Amino acid sequence: MTKVSFDTVTLLIKLTPGASENKFVRLERDLLGDLILHVRVTAIPEKGMANKALIKLLSKKFKLSKSSFEIKRGTLSRTKMFMVKCPENLFLEKCRKMLLFL
Repeated sequence: MTKVSFDTVTLLIKLTPGASENKFVRLERDLLGDLILHVRVTAIPEKGMANKALIKLLSKKFKLSKSSFEIKRGTLSRTKMFMVKCPENLFLEKCRKMLLFL
């Protein structure tokens, strides 16, 4: 995980649109230490609908405002980079509470 500032976390997401349900699959770290969250959403990848569904799901699950999640890279890709406005330790604690580390 790369910190940009004291209250921002970089989060990589691998998105699967058109799934049967909206859900987090797992959270893992890559070899560089970046967090990668695997997510499925029911929305189709047209006109930004899957991205909107993803941000809505992230906001609900992490109990942060939708504006806390900003796509920095990958709006048209399944692999996305988000900047999350949240302290890293608080973000990781939220992940642990959701039992995302597998």
